[in-house]
Amino acid sequence: MAQEPLKLYEALGVPVKASEVEIRRAYRTRISQVHPDKGGSPEEFSRVQLAYEVLHDKGKREHYDSTGQISRTPEELFAKSFAGGKFQSPAPQADQPIKVSEQITTLQSPAFESHTSGFEAWLRSRGEAGTSVFTAESIAQKFGVVKGSYRATPLPRLKTFQASSHAVCKKAGRPDKMAADLEALPAELEWGQVLVSLRAVPVSPADLHTIQTGGSYGGSTRQLPFVIGHDGIGVVMQIAEGVRTLREGDWVIPAQSHMGTWQSLAVWKESDVLKFPKDIMPLEYGAVCREMCLAYRLLEDANLKPGDCIILNGANSTVGQILVQLCFLLKLRCIALVRAHEDFGRIQEWLKACGASQVLPDVGSIEAHLLKFQAKPKLGLDCIGGSSTTRISNVLHEGGQLVIYGCMCGTAPTWASSTWIFQGIQVKGCNIRKWMQGNNSKFMAVMESLGTLIKASKLQITFTEYDMATELDEAVSHASSPSKNTKILLKFEDIGREY
Repeated sequence: MAQEPLKLYEALGVPVKASEVEIRRAYRTRISQVHPDKGGSPEEFSRVQLAYEVLHDKGKREHYDSTGQISRTPEELFAKSFAGGKFQSPAPQADQPIKVSEQITTLQSPAFESHTSGFEAWLRSRGEAGTSVFTAESIAQKFGVVKGSYRATPLPRLKTFQASSHAVCKKAGRPDKMAADLEALPAELEWGQVLVSLRAVPVSPADLHTIQTGGSYGGSTRQLPFVIGHDGIGVVMQIAEGVRTLREGDWVIPAQSHMGTWQSLAVWKESDVLKFPKDIMPLEYGAVCREMCLAYRLLEDANLKPGDCIILNGANSTVGQILVQLCFLLKLRCIALVRAHEDFGRIQEWLKACGASQVLPDVGSIEAHLLKFQAKPKLGLDCIGGSSTTRISNVLHEGGQLVIYGCMCGTAPTWASSTWIFQGIQVKGCNIRKWMQGNNSKFMAVMESLGTLIKASKLQITFTEYDMATELDEAVSHASSPSKNTKILLKFEDIGREY
């Protein structure tokens, strides 16, 4: 460890006692010598960048000289993990795209002419079904296990053993005047099932939409009546035979939509839940992990760089609130649009405190406002639909991206054909639930990255909690307000055991 500090000094070619001026001059020389565009390697280029990042900062240099380790702030750790490190200081790493000629050469090599490679290509062409492998476990999950071939697991003795408090949608309509019903739990768990005690459940736009439509969401429809709720976080209270990855006391989140999370106790299949490590972030933030992941992915997938401008609507929603804060941390300029109402001034002040560069009412034309602000967004994020989508598309930079991830106004998104033809904008949709189903490890990596910011109070969400059993009507009414500026959570009392 004693020789470790010398490695960064060697990267710049300066002695340990080098002055700040010598370090700066050496960096300018070395960075031009090792740049990939001039024949240098990306590894050495990154090493020189890192050396300068540490040695030109007095505090980091002292820490490195005394410990041999690099000190990083939560913001720097986040920037390092986000988008492959493109947002790291002092400069993003150089991209090394693969040339088409190199790809053709590779595809024409002998390795790609074998029968095996041809068979593998055929399997890939069939999609996921072509590479599926059936095992006893996958067959059991898909078709179930015959009763009598295993021993059912009796439920534990709980204080609420006889009944589970839950909210049921009995007809389509406005999400108000609701009450928590009680339903008897099954006497025992079947193969592969777990008993989950829900602890924190968000009231999300997806829930309100499902109530209003009588069970329709994401192309699927639940039959009335049904237990409401898509998201939430709970604790495993009991496991049955056939459960492999979960233990009592584990935190879990739903892996599917329409899971019916607005209930105090639920019996679910192990395959329908995802284990959520307890030490990543507080329980309340874990309950809205899907929305946090959505905000992260919307920015990371856009191929942005520090200084770029984005525009988004629904900025005072939970996803919008997170997006604004991430833009500030990543040094992106953020134009936030908010529905015009009597509380606009308060919301404007609040969003600017979160890091928004400009906050405008989502009404009429906004082109003149952005012209004064000298902003031409490269990315537009739409969760509202209707004319709001048009406003965003009209101000995008030539070749900019428009990503639609919601339609809260209930009217289909619209944009002028001229923005396609003459501005060359790209329009696509984003479904974070679908992405999460095949990317569990990547999802957890995103949560760890965001958890670092949350623990350091660099990323914050405002929560308002309501008791599920006694305050459900008030919670749903508050969640339906367009100016709430807070995330509504349904909380459940701890389900204690009887002894």
